[in-house]
Amino acid sequence: MLSQLFSVGVSALLATSIQAGVIQNKPRDGVIALDMQMEYSSELMKRQVAEHDYFVTPNNWPKVVLPIGSNKDEVELVVDTGSWLLQVPDVATNCTKCLLPNGKLGLYNSNTSTTANKTGKPINFGFGANAYYHGEWVVDDVWFGPNFKIPNTLFNDATEIGSLWPYGILGLSKPTKGDENQNIVWNAYRAGLINKPIVAFTQRNSSGNSLQLFLGGHSKSQLVEDYTWTSIENKNFVAHVDFVNINGTEVKVNQTITFDTGNFPVGVSQEVYDGLLGSFPDDPNNKKGSGKIDYNLIKDKTITVSIYGKTYNVPLIAFIEPNCTGQHCDIIIHVAVWNWGTGFTRFLNLALNYDNGSYIGIAGWKPSNTNDIVAF
Repeated sequence: MLSQLFSVGVSALLATSIQAGVIQNKPRDGVIALDMQMEYSSELMKRQVAEHDYFVTPNNWPKVVLPIGSNKDEVELVVDTGSWLLQVPDVATNCTKCLLPNGKLGLYNSNTSTTANKTGKPINFGFGANAYYHGEWVVDDVWFGPNFKIPNTLFNDATEIGSLWPYGILGLSKPTKGDENQNIVWNAYRAGLINKPIVAFTQRNSSGNSLQLFLGGHSKSQLVEDYTWTSIENKNFVAHVDFVNINGTEVKVNQTITFDTGNFPVGVSQEVYDGLLGSFPDDPNNKKGSGKIDYNLIKDKTITVSIYGKTYNVPLIAFIEPNCTGQHCDIIIHVAVWNWGTGFTRFLNLALNYDNGSYIGIAGWKPSNTNDIVAF
């Protein structure tokens, strides 16, 4: 997510108590695998980022449901490569929209969890005027199954959340130096649950709604080739996009872009916007500039994207709203900050290695409804 604003009362909090102890019920072969849901809503919501306006499909972020604390209170968390911290909605928020997929409220109760260590230290974390998490640093267990957990995890026990997102956040970007314990991948690695501090994201089928999150490993079934790793020098989850080729027309991009699962659309400059949309097929059903395209004109087309000098083939439907098969599908490219969300990145295999700096891993994607999960 963009425009991350972060303030804490202390710089190094509970360094000794956060050291996670190894537990016996480990995930299989040092890999934690989680299914992610990506809902779809045709209702578009306007959201302002920096000085630009663009549209976000309200529910279209990958999410997971995780139990927190001794009572295993379930909360729904947006999987976000644009931030690094775990934001957990507490019952004190009185959030009536913090619903689980089954329609029940998903809120954590730090007062009744016998494993919670309430520090009394405030934390204010925000992404904008109506998107913020105000709360307290708490250390508790995060469960990934009935028999294993990441113990002693530090997170924001949010007692007040903004109106824009009725979800928590599972931040997966690399933390700033000295704040490694504010990240669940590092905690899983230090607890001995995963073999390497690497997170990976995979889409299993071409519908774009079957996604998986892996800690410490990945699925070979969706890989065209092995991951190519590039140092990003402790930056956010970023990649340098050289160009996009649509229908034989090469549109120069030449920008370092945040690949952000906490956002959905594709943000570009006006020049790149004009170039990309001008390269779409002529459409008798939609006027130029309408921001819409007939699905049948692009459903079988592939674009070429050059990232760090290596080309990847991506379905052209990565640039339209998911699950639309009609004549007036929304194009998700907008004039905005350089941030490409899940709408596009769901058609790449992406990974982030936190060890010795940070490295982004990219591999070409192919659809598969099977899994061949391996550790990195």
